[in-house]
Amino acid sequence: MQSTTAIEGRDAGGREANVARAMLQVFARRGVRVAFGIPGGLISSMFDALAEVPEITLVMTRHEAMAAFCAIGHAVATGTPALVLTTSGPGITNTLTGIASALLEEIPLIFIGGEVSASSASRAAMQDASSNAVDAVAMMRTVTRWSARVDNAAGAAGAAEQAMRMATGPRPGPVFLSLPIDVGTSATRLAPVLLSEAATPEAPDPSFCRDIAQRLRRAKRPLIVAGNGARSAARELRRLAEYASSPVATTGHGKGIFPERHPLHLGVTGFGGHPSVRAYLAAGPDVVLIVGSRLGDMATGSYSLPLVGSEATFQVDREPWLIGRTYPVTVGIVGDARAVLQAMLSEAPSGPKRSTAPPPLREAYGIRYTVDEPSPSRDGPLKPSRVFAALQDAFPNAFWATDQGEHCGYAIHYLRIDEPDQFRTMMGFASMGTGIGLAIGARAAQRERTVVGVCGDGGFAMHAGEVLTCVEHGIDVILAIINDGRWNMVNHGFSSVYGRAPRGMPSHVADLAGVARDFGAVGVRIERPEDLDRDRLRGLSRLGRPVVLDIRIDPSLALSIESRSGALKGAAGGAQ
Repeated sequence: MQSTTAIEGRDAGGREANVARAMLQVFARRGVRVAFGIPGGLISSMFDALAEVPEITLVMTRHEAMAAFCAIGHAVATGTPALVLTTSGPGITNTLTGIASALLEEIPLIFIGGEVSASSASRAAMQDASSNAVDAVAMMRTVTRWSARVDNAAGAAGAAEQAMRMATGPRPGPVFLSLPIDVGTSATRLAPVLLSEAATPEAPDPSFCRDIAQRLRRAKRPLIVAGNGARSAARELRRLAEYASSPVATTGHGKGIFPERHPLHLGVTGFGGHPSVRAYLAAGPDVVLIVGSRLGDMATGSYSLPLVGSEATFQVDREPWLIGRTYPVTVGIVGDARAVLQAMLSEAPSGPKRSTAPPPLREAYGIRYTVDEPSPSRDGPLKPSRVFAALQDAFPNAFWATDQGEHCGYAIHYLRIDEPDQFRTMMGFASMGTGIGLAIGARAAQRERTVVGVCGDGGFAMHAGEVLTCVEHGIDVILAIINDGRWNMVNHGFSSVYGRAPRGMPSHVADLAGVARDFGAVGVRIERPEDLDRDRLRGLSRLGRPVVLDIRIDPSLALSIESRSGALKGAAGGAQ
């Protein structure tokens, strides 16, 4: 099947198109609807051209990294890449963290950075990032699927098409185009581009896949472990688990892929994980199937969890180099998670007329939580379990975007998520700020759904200016700031490894609700149980304005002591 993308030589007013406008037309006709970024002289051609391409809405952020984080959120919510537009030099380097996050999350994103003109390159021009200076193309090549420079007008449309194909291909991710200002403003007349659809990935061996499903079904103590790479196969994963009566554990990165209220769900492995998973692993599974997980230290408790079967271990991933990297496997299958699980289920009965009943539950499953003790009085500080129970009660159908830090562990542990599109945390690069951008981008894309961003006071302090972005663009996201006045995970980590924390660590509990109000948002301090009243919280979400909940919690608690701090202690050789 083929489709044609035509780039007109002139715009609706009869004016000759320039390269920037022609490239934006390519992106618009391929479904791109939003651009996030910060303007500057060297990328000005793209910002000016946006006035002629009304299909693409511009959202100006307060930091370039946040532009990339917001684009990630938009892609998560819609499945369509957004544009990230920044100037050269610091505009590009500031975006690097967000682009690296998109790469590790395999999120499609198109980043266009401005560049000095050819006549100014290598002549000490301000913000020169050409090949004889900072060399942005080479720098971005390490964190993108494709990085290139648009050297002339004739190749601009082709570069835009290639960027879309690389960003949305079988291995989606970010791409980077360097656009010199003189090329961006060049006049152009571009011919139609004929596109062929990407080839279908080769299907896995169905008989072998069915054999794995049968082995799970016959096992005495089977286990399925699902990571973020299994997100597209959530329906097939549930069918397989029910067919085999196999319990399921997800990584924190994959939380929500399997419904957490399902009786076969054991809980989350590793960081923020549940005692029910650790207990099942301690007793020893016999057949284990791992689907779409990198099995990094956060998912495996610093590689301490025995995620292997005594009889067989199978691993499914589309990245060959991940198979067998962390744990020895009996057989690895390279392929798309959905296609592989469909092959496993190709002979399994489905629907209400199933002829073969699944084997009975071998034991009682279900998630067990580490519940902290309730506060002895009506005063604060609040306990995390109470906070997250109240938030979920107030916003039961929300999309939850979680930043990185101790609060991420609380969200993973206490929120009960039953849908794969209801929870995301960017644990690949684990950058503070990703949860804020993810929430903003998701809310900008889906105005009919409540979006709650869970962040710590440390991450909020880094990116508080984005509250202004929300105010100016009418993005009524809810930011739940878990405020304990410290970098809690870092504090507990230092105490666990070295027996002390460095001097000068943050200790001031700031009035973050006041900061939000000064920016023009709704700011509310949450200190006592009555402040978490469901009707009150729901009322705030109906104001049509961004809301910052300044939630004061007990800083003495930390789930990371058993996971992240333990990992650091092991890596440091048990230093005291």
